[in-house]
Amino acid sequence: MDMKRRSFLASCAAGAGAMAALSSTAIAATKESKPFATLPLKIAAPYSWFDGSPAERLAQAAAWGLPAVEWLGPDKSAEELRDASEKTGVKWTCIGGVGAIAPGQMVQPKEHDKLVENFRERVAFGKSIGVTTFVGLTGNARDDISYDRHMTYVVQCLRRLAPIAEENGVTIVMESLNTLVDHHGYFLSRTDQAMLILEAVNSPNVKMLFDIYHQQIMEGNVIRNLGENIERIGHIHVGDNPGRKQPGTGELNYPNIFKSIASTNYQGYVALECGYTTGTGDEALAQVADCFNWT
Repeated sequence: MDMKRRSFLASCAAGAGAMAALSSTAIAATKESKPFATLPLKIAAPYSWFDGSPAERLAQAAAWGLPAVEWLGPDKSAEELRDASEKTGVKWTCIGGVGAIAPGQMVQPKEHDKLVENFRERVAFGKSIGVTTFVGLTGNARDDISYDRHMTYVVQCLRRLAPIAEENGVTIVMESLNTLVDHHGYFLSRTDQAMLILEAVNSPNVKMLFDIYHQQIMEGNVIRNLGENIERIGHIHVGDNPGRKQPGTGELNYPNIFKSIASTNYQGYVALECGYTTGTGDEALAQVADCFNWT
């Protein structure tokens, strides 16, 4: 009986090894085909999904056919980031531009002068590395003013920032965040709220950053909200829910979502702003590529 048991376990181990090898081979084959180079959407992967220097990471992204990588808070020199992009042909999608997930910010008029100054500095840095999209954050809600007053202050701030964006040919994308799980107290949390702000600011260079993970938590209706507001959406973030991991790990039907976005002729980036449940970023990218099998 012991001999049979050992033989059975050995057989299982060999089978598991073969399956692992097959999986690795399949991933390598998928990568070799550069699947992201021919998709109807411009997919960007997180900088953190790769290893090494900026040039090494962008080279790994290029091997997948990815047109861009996202690193919202780069801490390398502009020269190093620009050189990495020029050597590999992989672009940087966007960076933090103005505001923060913190008290004050756009909802506090006393901070508007500082935000304007900071934004000018971020625009100069971003343009030096080829970035033309900058994330805008309203800051946290205050307990001493009304909702309408919050909205008024955010619009006032953006009306000062919009001419800077227009003069430099860049775009501010205002991000809505969920306040139920991750960012309790943050002010801007819904698509309809963001659209009211954009309508009041009335600048082609101020748009919405639609984060699918956040909006699924706050309001659902992801495909409808994307489709109805796509002209005012300048950047899209991707993460499944729950968990904020790669597409296919939660409740969202990402093949249908990607297909719907592609049908709008959206020209911006669709950036994976999420972690992954697999052992490596390559495995996660293979899963993401599989969401486009409808093409």
